[in-house]
Amino acid sequence: MLYSEVVTEGAREHRRAVGGISSRAASWIAWSLCGLSLALTALSVLLLALNLSHPDTHIYNPWLDNTVTAKSFSPVGALIASRHPANPVGWLLCLYGLVISISHFGAQYAIYALLAQPNSLPAGQAMAWIVSWGLPIIIGL
Repeated sequence: MLYSEVVTEGAREHRRAVGGISSRAASWIAWSLCGLSLALTALSVLLLALNLSHPDTHIYNPWLDNTVTAKSFSPVGALIASRHPANPVGWLLCLYGLVISISHFGAQYAIYALLAQPNSLPAGQAMAWIVSWGLPIIIGL
């Protein structure tokens, strides 16, 4: 076997890092999860500001922790997962940041739709239900 054939075979194996997914696809998925997490975090901060404009409305207490977690875990996870797709730590960090941002967004959405401005947004109860499933998933991750 020639050196070039060995190098080519090694490159093929490197590209198929995670379950037959190429490293380019893994990178795209990781950064897409990160982008979704950061977008949901930004929207949840916007909803938090709207909720704060109603003084008698309950505020979701861990909003600062969730914002910092989603803004730090997701990019670090995307960086690790995009460079080392076979490493599960990067994917776990991406998913953890995404679940935290979904939970934070859902909580702020439900508070706005059900308490701050009742019936102003659709599916407020559904978002509250989604938030109730966040903690078991976070503990699992």
